[in-house]
Amino acid sequence: MESSALNLVNATLNWVTFALNAPSARAVVFGVHIGGHLFVEVLLLVVIVFLLSQKSYKHPKRPLTKKEIDELCDEWVPESLIPPITEEMQSEPPVLESAAGPHTIINGKEVVNFASANYLGFIGHEKLLESCTSALEKYGVGSCGPRGFYGTIDVHLDCEARIAKFLGTPDSILYSYGLSTMFSAIPCFCKKGDIIVVDEGVHWGIQNGLYLSRSTIVYFKHNDMDSLEKTLEKINVKNQQAEKVRRYIVVEAVYQNSGQISPLDKIIRLKEKYRFRVLLDESNSFGVLGSSGRGLTEYCGVPIEKIDIITAAMGHALATEGGFCTGSARVINHQVCTLYSMTFKYC
Repeated sequence: MESSALNLVNATLNWVTFALNAPSARAVVFGVHIGGHLFVEVLLLVVIVFLLSQKSYKHPKRPLTKKEIDELCDEWVPESLIPPITEEMQSEPPVLESAAGPHTIINGKEVVNFASANYLGFIGHEKLLESCTSALEKYGVGSCGPRGFYGTIDVHLDCEARIAKFLGTPDSILYSYGLSTMFSAIPCFCKKGDIIVVDEGVHWGIQNGLYLSRSTIVYFKHNDMDSLEKTLEKINVKNQQAEKVRRYIVVEAVYQNSGQISPLDKIIRLKEKYRFRVLLDESNSFGVLGSSGRGLTEYCGVPIEKIDIITAAMGHALATEGGFCTGSARVINHQVCTLYSMTFKYC
């Protein structure tokens, strides 16, 4: 056995020696001496190129057997639907045991409430409790139907008329949820292709409405009128079709994330100069700003008709649920006819 293997090795060495000493291995091509090693390297290069040009081997396709399927299913481990919960995430929010007024009870202890948006202290007010009680006795807890079909109650219309009269606008419309006012009204008027210039510090409800509108969103620095003017001017210069698309400025009266007040008089000046529409959210200013609580327009002395659309949540100063949008009759009628919330949202 050993002798046969040794003979095979010797025969191979002799063949290689013969190949290297062959005349072709010492040929001269274009004045270049081709030695034995160069000959072998060229030969290897040709073989490599040949192998690379061949199609890769593919295992013949065949259906898996039932046993193989069962084995794969047993080995498969699904990913978790939620990330692992850490100790820091396992916290219990405080549970109120009384009305969320200036003083409330948590875990049997009376505490001062700094977390509520009950700006005017209406929660627990005797007149409001009496009014709510009489409304529940007459209408129940709701209409169990959308406003656009059979969910409108006479008190809805009365409340809308009172809001419009209080603010001095032609008409208003109620929403059953405060945040839905902003992220329903914005996509109702702003569509794909429109331009919305918005303060970078607006709250989540407005941000969600911007996303749903699919409009072109341009942010300016928080409450910075110089940044706003540069942004408006840049849009007018860059977009040659700017006058043919709808353009809006979206701001808050009192910013929920910073507490700063918008300089409405300057915003109106820029609006008229660059021909934009203004959507103003008065959620944190309605009932608080102004000598009679009519909001930022009264506080800044700006005629309310200069504002195209005003929205507000009623869960702050009014200490109730829902929201409203107010403006011209055309603005309100458009929402009644087109809003999904008026068709599918129950009151």
